[in-house]
Amino acid sequence: MTLVAPSEDTARLRLRNVLQRTPLFADLDPAGVAAVEHELTLLILPGGAPLFRQGEAADAVYVVTSGCLGVFRHDEENEASEPILLAEVPPGNLVGEMSLLSRGKRTRSVAALRDSEVWRLAQSSFDALTNSHPEVLPALMRSVVARNAAAPPKRRRQPRTFAILPAGPNVPSARFAVLLAEALGRIGDRVQMLGPDSVDEEPEWFARCEMESSFVLYRADATQTPWTELCLRQADCLIAVRSAEHDAPTSLPFDVETVQSGAVFHRRRELVLLHEGHDPAAGSTAPLLAGGLYGHHHHVRLDVHADLDRLARLLTGHAVGVVMAGGGARAFTHIGAVKALREAGVPIDLVGGTSMGAIVAAGVASRWDDKELNERFRRAFVQNNPLSDYTVPLISLYSGRKVTALLRSAFGDKDIEDLVLSFYCVTANLTTSDADVHTVGKLWRWLRASVSIPGVMPPFNEAGEVHVDGGVIDNFPVRTMRRMGRGLTIGVDIDTGGALAAGADVMEPWSAWQFFRRLVWRRNETLPIPSIVAILLRSALVASTARAAQDRAAADLLIMPPMTHIDLLDWTSFDAAIELGYRATMEALEKARTLPVGTRLFLA
Repeated sequence: MTLVAPSEDTARLRLRNVLQRTPLFADLDPAGVAAVEHELTLLILPGGAPLFRQGEAADAVYVVTSGCLGVFRHDEENEASEPILLAEVPPGNLVGEMSLLSRGKRTRSVAALRDSEVWRLAQSSFDALTNSHPEVLPALMRSVVARNAAAPPKRRRQPRTFAILPAGPNVPSARFAVLLAEALGRIGDRVQMLGPDSVDEEPEWFARCEMESSFVLYRADATQTPWTELCLRQADCLIAVRSAEHDAPTSLPFDVETVQSGAVFHRRRELVLLHEGHDPAAGSTAPLLAGGLYGHHHHVRLDVHADLDRLARLLTGHAVGVVMAGGGARAFTHIGAVKALREAGVPIDLVGGTSMGAIVAAGVASRWDDKELNERFRRAFVQNNPLSDYTVPLISLYSGRKVTALLRSAFGDKDIEDLVLSFYCVTANLTTSDADVHTVGKLWRWLRASVSIPGVMPPFNEAGEVHVDGGVIDNFPVRTMRRMGRGLTIGVDIDTGGALAAGADVMEPWSAWQFFRRLVWRRNETLPIPSIVAILLRSALVASTARAAQDRAAADLLIMPPMTHIDLLDWTSFDAAIELGYRATMEALEKARTLPVGTRLFLA
């Protein structure tokens, strides 16, 4: 991608203005400033280009005069992970001085977030400056101390500039851009949309647009023009937009980003699939996802404002994700929680869960309304007990065929990718001893795996690996939602304790004769010992209990309906569980209104 270099006079004028404002040079006389200017060398950095990398020798300090740089930290334990943006360096600031003072190696990587101008002061020139003008050192040390004292950002930096890239023929990108701008305007104060007529503007002009706006939309051309190249360099997030009404592979007439060996960072890439007034057909989404080139995809109907509002929240970190814990029949409480959130006007943009919580979350992701959620789960679990297909207990007590049938009936051949809301579920992978998070694949299959309680239902086998109920490892996967970094996380947890005890006079295991005699002559009385199914279910969830405190602390808003009096297998407590979830959620939302989380929650 090409970048037109500024004229020498214009760049020098910007440099002189910055030198006058930079604390390091503020105490120098005009002759000293002129001497510094003479030693500086101009570097033009296209957006995305590295200035230096972590681990390199420190040989210069840099002055930023236009554009914006980013300071990145790399995860040394996972080199494949995307680096973390620690800070932005706007014009008027130095970068690289700490490593230069210590005579060590660079401790962070720095790259251009936008087309930028920086001026390089080499080590030898820096040493000469500090020797001849020692008065600059106190100002420099104050700058270093202030930077080290600054607390790291608590929230992930969210995109503010977006490039809209039409992918494929007949894409209504102009209409989409206008509607997205309107949705962004309901989040921020001012949204600017820039088109090809801005191609000849200086980097300072684009920086001013960003400063004056909450969000900036760059509407790229359909081909690789100089304007499109500029859009790709300036944007925090690249949004490819295509029609979902045809099955041609997703492609652009240009590379989304120029391939750079050892690039410091890659911009967030999103794919928007436009639908004409309907939800995606089963199995239709996966072929459109370009083999994972885009980190996230969104189903959007242009004539539905709620879809555009959801997209705007997801793009800008204002979304609301709801996590639903597993817990057998107690998980019906999630239906009540969802009803309360909807009534209170809290949007649900992402959902995830484990075991029974995952099944309820899948219903929400399928856009089932309150009535449909209630009717479907009542029919599937109350009117038709799914745990009644006993089998020869070589692998499990039940064959699992009834559960499989009800999941296939409810979700058909739909893939997770086809769900309108972003969704994930968790299974325990016994082959790798890890909790696996599933965001792709046949929905019913991974739901079936997520509820495969060891010993109760057969495990689920996929590609030679054995999966069982996710509650064995992670029954409340809040931290998975947090890692997505899309906004607030509401966690609806279920206490899986209580309601499992033996009679006080039961000391030894019962014989078969004792069971038979009890069932024949005292069959109307509750057995004084827990059933094998209850024991297996509780055993499967014990391991997750140890991490419950950390999971709960990770939620921005935690909801815990009081449910220990309801048995994990008491499907007949359906209505009571829903009511408890509804009341607990309403109470939690009322309390949240007076807390900082409430400000973000009700403005989402």
